[in-house]
Amino acid sequence: MNTRTMLRCGVALCLALLAPLAPAACLTVEAEPNNSDKAATTGLCSGTGVSGTIASSTDVDWYQLELTGPGAISVHLAHDSGIDLDWYLYKASGNYVAYRSTASNPETGSYSAGAAGTYYLRVKSYTGSGRYTLGVTFPGATGGGGGGGGATPCILPSAVNLGKTGNPTPKATITSGGVVLMGGGTDVDAAIQWMNARSGGGDLIVLRSTGTNAYNDYIYGLGGVNSVQTLLITSAAQANNACVVQTIKNAGALFMAGGNQADYINYFKGQGVGAALNYLMNTKQAPVGGTSAGMAILGQYYHPGGAEVATALQNPTAIAIGNNFLSSSSLTNLVTEPHFIERLRQPRLAAFLASTLYNYGVTWQSVRGVSADEASALAIDANGAGRAFGSGKVNFVRATGAAETLSPGAPLTWLVGQRALQVYEVPATATGSNTFNMGTWTGTGGVTRYWSINNGKLTIH
Repeated sequence: MNTRTMLRCGVALCLALLAPLAPAACLTVEAEPNNSDKAATTGLCSGTGVSGTIASSTDVDWYQLELTGPGAISVHLAHDSGIDLDWYLYKASGNYVAYRSTASNPETGSYSAGAAGTYYLRVKSYTGSGRYTLGVTFPGATGGGGGGGGATPCILPSAVNLGKTGNPTPKATITSGGVVLMGGGTDVDAAIQWMNARSGGGDLIVLRSTGTNAYNDYIYGLGGVNSVQTLLITSAAQANNACVVQTIKNAGALFMAGGNQADYINYFKGQGVGAALNYLMNTKQAPVGGTSAGMAILGQYYHPGGAEVATALQNPTAIAIGNNFLSSSSLTNLVTEPHFIERLRQPRLAAFLASTLYNYGVTWQSVRGVSADEASALAIDANGAGRAFGSGKVNFVRATGAAETLSPGAPLTWLVGQRALQVYEVPATATGSNTFNMGTWTGTGGVTRYWSINNGKLTIH
């Protein structure tokens, strides 16, 4: 190994470097180029997981750690299956002082630092290339929930933090992306276990704007996660709290409880929590799910709540539909509807689709709808492959032609030869044996039906 020269700085700069970072500054994604110690990525916080990629067998990623005092440096490197990544820890000068180069996944180890100072961590490939999540705890700046050797920790507002069940120490893991759409009522154990498994054994956050922490023990008891913590967000100010945002970004999975979807839109969209949710879904590729109101806002298009089934088709262009709160490739052009058969919401879903066509100019060929009965859930992996878990049905709705009458103040007429909307009804099962592909819009185990609307009245064929 080459010997490197100690970095020097003035007193003011050194003090700034050694000062604890604010939670919002915590690194969560590696910043290229970081292929040498001199270009090392900074901003690493104790207890905050960092997502990165080794792009080739010769790629290396360097990170800089600033220790504020003596103590243990513990490293946890989890990576994609089928590859083998290693890590090496260095002082500011000299050869490495600790490393892990085994076939284990994750690669874990620690080093006892005798004093404050600068350290470097190098991640490299032994075999193959792919994603990794790096978690380091050390005496220094901390993020959401991390241990920090005397530095000021990230502290959640007491009104927001409803407590945690499980391991109090956060765990950085490799996650697998996915979405769970749950129809409300009785929770579907198998769908939550599916989501837990895709967290990589990490920390699951329950997000809600009303209610208690009752999900903590229930979800943790299903197994597969390091901890479950509930955050209660009741204002935009709380949604922009740096520690709240950081805690969500650290999660291995997130589940949005039921309630009022208008609260989620008002408090989360365009705020720090909204950005953190999109980070989980698109950058970190962690599973995100929701039930009832939590399901209702997961599609690209969403209804903020309040539309009446009896009148929805009388003037669908006036029904408020929102756009682009959350982004997922599997849910593009999609409207979602929970509590489906229990509340006979066929007219509502048809009206939502019509409103999307009129108010956003979406073509009839593109617009889609997914509904779920209570005690039913659709689990969609990162490739768009879905499985229907539970005991009710999940419906997949698409248009077969343009509406004949879709104009302001007028009842909807959407006939297309009595086959305006094609509905594929998929029975949910305990094992998720019936499937649906969101990309090809085809499934197994279901039955095809058709809906038509004449002068504001829906008929099922």
